[in-house]
Amino acid sequence: MGERAGTGSAGSAETATPGTGGAGGRASGADLSEAARGGAIGLVGSVVSAAAGFALTVVVARLLGPAQAGVFFVVVALFMILSEATELGADTALVRTAARLRALGRVGDLRRVLVFALVPVTAVSVAVAAALHLAAPWLARWLADPSQYADAVLMLHIAAPFLAVSAVRSVALAGTRGLGSVTTFTVINNIFMPGARPLLALAFVALGYGAGAVMFAWSLPVGLALVVALAALWRLVRRAEAAPGPLTPYEPDEPSAVREFWVFSGPRGVAAVIEILIVWLGVLLVGAMVSSHDAGVYATASRFITTGTLVVAAARIAVAPQIAAMLARRELREAEHLHAVTTGWIVAGSWPLYLALAVYGPFVLTLFGEDFHDGALPLALLALAMLLVMAAGNVQTVLLMGGKSSWSLFNKVVALVATVVLTLVLVPPLGIVGASVAWGLTMLLDTVLAAAQVRFRIGLGLGLRTVAGTAAWAVVWFGLVGIAMRWTLGATAPSFAAYLLVAGAGYGYVLWRRRARLHADVLLGAVRGRRGRTAPVGTAAEETTEKSTT
Repeated sequence: MGERAGTGSAGSAETATPGTGGAGGRASGADLSEAARGGAIGLVGSVVSAAAGFALTVVVARLLGPAQAGVFFVVVALFMILSEATELGADTALVRTAARLRALGRVGDLRRVLVFALVPVTAVSVAVAAALHLAAPWLARWLADPSQYADAVLMLHIAAPFLAVSAVRSVALAGTRGLGSVTTFTVINNIFMPGARPLLALAFVALGYGAGAVMFAWSLPVGLALVVALAALWRLVRRAEAAPGPLTPYEPDEPSAVREFWVFSGPRGVAAVIEILIVWLGVLLVGAMVSSHDAGVYATASRFITTGTLVVAAARIAVAPQIAAMLARRELREAEHLHAVTTGWIVAGSWPLYLALAVYGPFVLTLFGEDFHDGALPLALLALAMLLVMAAGNVQTVLLMGGKSSWSLFNKVVALVATVVLTLVLVPPLGIVGASVAWGLTMLLDTVLAAAQVRFRIGLGLGLRTVAGTAAWAVVWFGLVGIAMRWTLGATAPSFAAYLLVAGAGYGYVLWRRRARLHADVLLGAVRGRRGRTAPVGTAAEETTEKSTT
């Protein structure tokens, strides 16, 4: 009865027999509706998060200027790297483990897994935070120009106490996702935290405080979110334990849930640190090798790229627990279909954004001030690389939810070596352009490795034919039309507004014509909050009951 579990056990789809949960091996209408509802909730949160992140970048850039903004972003980069390291991979592991335990009827193991996840993360986080506080004077000499040394020390000292709780917050929020509450995760992580930061920064600066206050404004929501996240997680655990459903007894030869959890999270923890290093390493090395000014410009431009992943983040939040459950039940074809459909949604939503950034980067960056104009070319290069990354959809999530954390670790090590070598070679002669080339090539390498493993080792198709037409029309309307309008009208505000109007109308018409291929009825029904009966997509009508995303 109990399923043998391990690093690649329940998700070892390469040896699995396709499930029969959906008609013809397709994800059922209920599965797609649940993914769409979760994706819609996640998308709203991601849009709010992206807007708030953009607002914070504008606030920081205009209040502090390129040099102090560079120090701020370098400290944030270090904070994010250390926070990811102290999570020990427990965040992703908890999403997968909680979803699997529920799917396999082993909810009795939830509390034990949570304790053995949160206690080590807390202990490590406190130790690293104390070390950061003590090492701040030494780190500041390496991270900032001499003229910005005092600001760097102050920001490090302010951030250190919040580092002690940041990882615990992330792991607790991951647990709420694994237990099915996309809303809880979205409200806390994607709305409250990013939304509070620019408002607090403006308030503190208005009261006469300086650069340190901006760092405090960024850090304070981390502590507040921890309290809410732990309370929400406790409520969801009690609800899961009280819910009626079949229970699977523990078998003596079956690995314990705790051991299964840490076997997965060990490699994932190392990979996650490498992943965040790849994202922020360029900022750190530009600050150390060139100047704080250039680090500020590069960080400001590159933040657009991470902001633009809001669509893939929304899809990941929604489908990760579903993919984990499908692979645990060996429903290979259903997982493949769900991945293909959500990849279509990702391409439809993200390609216009990245094409707009590539074409109108010079205008977009003027929102931060004229000093940031040099970031236009790096922004364009990174945006073009992201087009290909988005075309692969959530292959990273499929890989991890299939239990292949060791494969992901291998990919991240290869990508980290590539980014370090490319950055050290390209930054001295090319500056922030070299940093953008290094990061772009690294993202592509990481994506290609993961996509190949999902396709040829796990056995899931990537659904590239599904997204090819949508991608081509995005290039026509947001790429070619944009180039023509910028060439004739210049990179000005009226030109940009006209471009968005024309390209948006043309592309919107194309999406409407392609709505059946994109399964837009499922997505729109989820956005409208429609419940009750749904038909499996692409099959004869079969009544299903939509699942509730608590």
